[in-house]
Amino acid sequence: MNHNGPKHPSTAYTVRHFTLFRMFFSARFYYPVYALLFLDYGLSLQQFAVLNGLWALTIVLCEVPSGALADTLGRRSLLIAAGVLMLLEMAVLLLAPIGGGAALFGFFVVNRILSGLAEAAASGADEALVYDALKAAGREDSWGQVLARVQRDTSLAFFFALTIGAAVYDPRMVNAVLNFCGYQGVVVQAQLVKLPIALSLLSALVVLWSALRLRETSRVPSQRISATVAHSWRQVGIAARWIWATPFAFAIILAVMVTDSSVRQFLTLASEYWHVIELPIASYGLIGSGMSLLGIVIPRIALRLTETQTPLRNFFLSCALIGGGLFGLAQIYPYWGVLPAACLFAAMYLMNFFASHYLNAIAPSEHRATILSFKGLSTNVAYGLVALLYSGLIVTLQASGEASLASSDSKPVFVESLQWLPGYFILTLVMMLVWHRLRFGARSLTLE
Repeated sequence: MNHNGPKHPSTAYTVRHFTLFRMFFSARFYYPVYALLFLDYGLSLQQFAVLNGLWALTIVLCEVPSGALADTLGRRSLLIAAGVLMLLEMAVLLLAPIGGGAALFGFFVVNRILSGLAEAAASGADEALVYDALKAAGREDSWGQVLARVQRDTSLAFFFALTIGAAVYDPRMVNAVLNFCGYQGVVVQAQLVKLPIALSLLSALVVLWSALRLRETSRVPSQRISATVAHSWRQVGIAARWIWATPFAFAIILAVMVTDSSVRQFLTLASEYWHVIELPIASYGLIGSGMSLLGIVIPRIALRLTETQTPLRNFFLSCALIGGGLFGLAQIYPYWGVLPAACLFAAMYLMNFFASHYLNAIAPSEHRATILSFKGLSTNVAYGLVALLYSGLIVTLQASGEASLASSDSKPVFVESLQWLPGYFILTLVMMLVWHRLRFGARSLTLE
């Protein structure tokens, strides 16, 4: 098949389009108003919770099979599929009727399934394609620099997406801009509900264009669909056995499960935490944008750490940041409580870099996307379990009366729940270390 563009693109060309793909796929304009947007469409809180669960379940079920398909059908094919799915998920929301009752919920069910499929298709395939391109050019040692650049640019994209997405959803901001431009009419909130979605649709077009511009370093052999599916499932088994038998890879998977789940649990509670530490609501979007700017600085630090420190030291540095951050959150410092939250964001950027850097370095090329998909699967499973545990904790605190409930305000329960997070993190960290040592022996923790 004849494709436009270079048949043997330079690594700079590949990295450039990988960066664009990651930036526009990850940073979406509706993120700063995510929950509010769903409710403004006319969904209930219960429906919102069900839809998030459906989204996570779709990713969990499809994460590893999609990685195996990337290793058999080709990474570029999965990235193109991710771009098409992102376009479809945005289009479904644009077509969804605001306040449409049961029909509206059906539209969102389709949207969440498409979104989960897109996440699963992109996970692992993008990094695998680029790392193999670097390896084919004899430049795999530059992967850390590429990863640092991509994380930096993606953080910038998040900053602008969060800032713009929140601004275009605020009628006061939009009316002020329109009045400045000479428009005398008044825009109300209902007219702005779909605007962040429309902007994200434009991002999806960039994602698809970037995926189409990427090229495989080696041609994927053509075979029948049944043979491809069978081969894909064999890939899953081979990758799973390789991770189970490789001490360093197994350690990386366990590490990201423990660290990512703790940080992500806080991220889902962030807006409530900002309220508890007495920050004004108007500052929430600015705080999120500011935290995303950490991604400009942290990857360079992470790259330097991979060059000068051992993986084990880097892991414990990340754990120290998470442990200190969770302990600081539990103290509920008014205003200054944003600092321990910054520790969690910094640790998240560090661990994302370390996991991608080390796992790509040791993964066999023919199974790379499948192995990276196991990383994504493990983090989503761990996060789902933590979310269930946290929900159980809230119910227990409410039932036992450990938190003083003088009114229907949930703030006391939330504050009490934060006291449990540092202990949970330390417990799961110890369990991870013990399990790895029992699995591979006393010398396994050198992670070499």
